[in-house]
Amino acid sequence: MKKSNKIAVLGAGVWGTVLAQHLARGIPSEGRLRRRIWLWEILKDVEQSLRLRRRHPHIPGLHLQESVHVTSSLPESVEDADVLVFVLPSAHIRQTAREANRDLRGRMPLIVSASKGVEPRTLLTVGDMIREEMPGCGRGIYTLSGPSFAKEVAMGAPTKLVLAGPAGPRARYLRSLFNHRPIVVETSTDRKGVELGGSLKNVLAIGCGILDGLAKGRAHPCGINTKAALFLQGIKEMGSLISKWGGRRQTAFWLAGMGDLIATGTSPQSRNRSLGEKLGAGKPLPQAQAEISEVVEGIDTALSVSDLCARAGGKYPLFNAIYRILHQGAPPQSVLEAFGFE
Repeated sequence: MKKSNKIAVLGAGVWGTVLAQHLARGIPSEGRLRRRIWLWEILKDVEQSLRLRRRHPHIPGLHLQESVHVTSSLPESVEDADVLVFVLPSAHIRQTAREANRDLRGRMPLIVSASKGVEPRTLLTVGDMIREEMPGCGRGIYTLSGPSFAKEVAMGAPTKLVLAGPAGPRARYLRSLFNHRPIVVETSTDRKGVELGGSLKNVLAIGCGILDGLAKGRAHPCGINTKAALFLQGIKEMGSLISKWGGRRQTAFWLAGMGDLIATGTSPQSRNRSLGEKLGAGKPLPQAQAEISEVVEGIDTALSVSDLCARAGGKYPLFNAIYRILHQGAPPQSVLEAFGFE
């Protein structure tokens, strides 16, 4: 496997910026001139903050290494890149992949998706959207997922992730790029299962937050017992959906499923859990969204998951309850019906 000379991280949100910093820190001192890290961002204020001040507006204490080249030009970013790392909201994946494919001019870099989501109507995962728009790269698409709050990684807190895609030299090479302190990387060949697990857990995390919001009231007290029931019901439904959509059921019980859900379903850092808590406390969805500054992926993913459930057949009471709360005006306490409570 030829070593990459240039890695382009597409998307300088919190996670994209931290990954770019992480990749830069993994380069041996004698190899800095041989490998280049580029970070692309379309939002001008974020791009300028990173390029001129080496700071990200939402990551206190992070100072971006000088070896990371920041730009707002997508053609400049992908030119001659041997690895592209997509770290964008899922709604922007298809267009960015289409434009990047045009700018590659026939080159076939390895692709790593660190984004989560399921496209409405097509029900394609992020990796499958990229494969459609970049068909030449189809055999070299991987997904990096797992419990990964960006600010914790930036602080150096140990983190374990899974890299999913075809086995072989490409997988070993990509793993070597990410597998250094504070991130430990395992590999899997179940890209479909890992992508679905990472997306489905965002919906379940909203459900966890709803329980937290209900727990603050008196009419519907919820406790740790209740959340444990939600975790187990959610993982059961997640495993069933993954297996019916081409992945492996056991993937739901590891890093991209249960591991990610434990993190996002319990931490105040989770945007999805925080939104759910606001809903559980009685706030309407527009108000809850307005109070969270960043994208809450689980809201749109719930629409796609409802379709996944309908097309898969079977019973998915928890996913359906969260969908109804988000998009049909059902009361937040209806999430309890998924456990058989009235």
